[in-house]
Parts: sequence; C-alpha cells; structure tokens
Amino acid sequence: IDPLMTASHASTDTIQTTLLEQLPHDRLLQRISKMWKYVLILPSLKEAKAFYRVPTSNARIVATKRSKRHENDAKYPYQTSIIMPAFYEKGSHLIAKLTKALETSNDPNEIEVVIVDAGGCTDLEKVVSLSSNEKQFGKISIISFTAGGGRGPCLNFGAANATGRILTFCHSDTTLPSHWDKSILSTLEHDGMEDDDLFRLGKIRSNSCAFAFGIDTSPAGLAMPFTSSSSQSTSSYTSSYFPPGIRAVETTANLRTRLYSLPYGDQVLTLHACVFHFLGGFPDQCLMEDYELVSLLRRRAALLDGVYPDGQMKLNKMSYEKVAIVPGPPALCSPRRWQKFGVIYTTFTNSRLVSLYAGVRKLSADELFELYYGKDPPKRSSADSPWELELKQLLGDTSKKEDDNGGI
Repeated sequence: IDPLMTASHASTDTIQTTLLEQLPHDRLLQRISKMWKYVLILPSLKEAKAFYRVPTSNARIVATKRSKRHENDAKYPYQTSIIMPAFYEKGSHLIAKLTKALETSNDPNEIEVVIVDAGGCTDLEKVVSLSSNEKQFGKISIISFTAGGGRGPCLNFGAANATGRILTFCHSDTTLPSHWDKSILSTLEHDGMEDDDLFRLGKIRSNSCAFAFGIDTSPAGLAMPFTSSSSQSTSSYTSSYFPPGIRAVETTANLRTRLYSLPYGDQVLTLHACVFHFLGGFPDQCLMEDYELVSLLRRRAALLDGVYPDGQMKLNKMSYEKVAIVPGPPALCSPRRWQKFGVIYTTFTNSRLVSLYAGVRKLSADELFELYYGKDPPKRSSADSPWELELKQLLGDTSKKEDDNGGI
C-alpha cells in the first residue's frame, strides 16, 4: 500500500520502516506521503456507472451472436459481462449452466457473456444460440485463449475483451442464484446512490462483491460427471453420490467469508470494470489469483483512510471500502471434487495449499501448481508479463514516432 516502504535487515529479523521515517525533513517525501491516499481513491460510483471500454485484445473470436435488440449495435454498453473460463468443458454442460443463469436473470438483454476457451473444449459453438422461453442474453462470444499461463491470465484475457461496466467472473461449474444480476447491481451500486449519498448516510462502499458459498447437491448437480483434463475420461462412480460432511464444508466456508471478508473464486467475484482495471486485474499467475485479488481488496478496506472522491474525510473510523457479500441465496459450485476425493481429503488439501501459499513457507503459484497437480505449471507463449508486453509496445510506438519526426 505504501510506496515509501523499505526494509532494513538486522540479523535474521526484518524491520519495516518508511523512507519518511528515515528522512523526516525531506519535503518531497512529505508531499508524496500526503498525496498518496488520494492517488489510491477508487473511481467514483458516477464514473463506474458511465464506464465503457472498447476491447483491447486482438482475440480470435470463435463464435459470437447478439440478441435481436442489439444485433445492429456492435458497441452497445452492456450492464454486466459474465466472464467464464472453459478448460476441457463440453458445450452441453455450459449450455445447462448458462440456461439457468439466463432464466434466473432479471434483464438478460443487458448481459454479455464472454466464454474464454483455454483448450480441450468441445461443441462450444452451440452455446451462442442459447435461448430459453424467448429470453436471450444481449451478446454471447466465445474467444480463443492460447497464451497459456493458467487461470489468472485467462481471466484477464476475458476481461480485456468484455464491454460491460460490471465484470462477473464465474467458473464454468458454478450455478448462479435467482435474480443474480439484480442482486449484484444493487450491492455494487447501492441501489443508485452516489458517493456523496454514502458519505452523508455513513455507509461503506462495496469495492467488490461475491455470493455466499453453496454446493449443488440437486440430482442434476450430483449427477454431473467428472472429466479429467489429462485423460479426458469420465468417472461414472461419482454420479449421484452425496459425500457425507458436505454441509459442514458450506458452513465453514461461509463463516470464513463473513467473518474475514474472504470469498474465493467459486463464489463469483464481481467488480466494476473501471475498478478492476484500476487495480490492475488478476495477478499473472496460474493459481491463487482469486486469493491475491481479494487480499488486495481486503487490505484496501482495512488500511486506507476513508477518503471520498471530493477529498472529504469520514467523521468516524469506519473504512470507506468493503468486500461485500451479496444478500440472499448462494452461488452453487459443483460437488465434483468432493465426490471424487472425499470431504476430509479435499478440505485438508485446500487448507494446506492456502497455508503453504500465504503462511510461513510462501510457495509461489508455480510451485503450488507443481505440488498440487504433480506436473510443470502451464507454459506461457511469452516470458514477459502482460504489462511488460504493453510497456514494450508503448516504448516501441514512442521510438517509432521519434524516428518519423527525425529523432526529435
């Protein structure tokens, strides 16, 4: 959070200090320190509601289709973009999940669906023709992701090709609850209030939101086959099996979510698009990208002073931001992993991985991937991260302009 933070080493201990503490009379550091909290202010709710972003990535579009209302409007500013990564998924499975999302949405014509095909998928083209009881999503696009690097880069790629002012990151095995789009809009945009209204009422702005956690134990959910990305074989013994202890998993996950404001990716993380891009998106890593982004949002809520866009400070000591949990029914994730490995083993493994990543050992995402999957992390098409590629492109464009102007 603090750009002036440094670390001085004394024996084996690390003592955190700041440059301002080391150089208390430096006027430049004093000014930067005073200004820094204002640099970190999120885009206002007014900006978030008016935000529109043209896709910046040259994605290969596998298939796309607009609803009748928007078929002649290629640049329509959608309210919400569902970004769904797909890896070794069947088109029939995605149709079932998205049909449920379509039927339970309040205004599907304001929703854009971006399916990111990360490889191994079959019959995805059928998804773009999805409709139910004459209802259609405003737009469905399937784009091909070949850069590699795992789920973090895949989600960022989807976000770069989305146009909605709200980005909803939904796993392909997650079922959205009833009225999910209205609930997200109400939570993120506070039922139409502006920042000044929140300030006057002493309310806390939602910098992001997620649903409560649930596991789909309906007959259809329990019967969903488990497909391995390596062998592409389907396990039949998991069909309709109800793992004992699965309700305890839901209870403990929701305690974590509400007590510590720490939802995970399978709870449908959602942010305003301008906030997502302001924060830099997901980290460029193959695992734990959701944990990192939520951790950043939690640190902002815990550490930043309550500064409003007009520069006013809150009169109380409450934070200005929070990671909100959407009221109402939960998002339901697939029970496949608990069916295949059992509740105890799956819970222990998940807790151990988080501990290894965020605890004392602090394994990297690539090391965690090797430990969990027993193979090398996914390769990238480029050794450079997206921001490095963008910087090189920017510097290249600048150099080209200088050459065109005779080196001026």
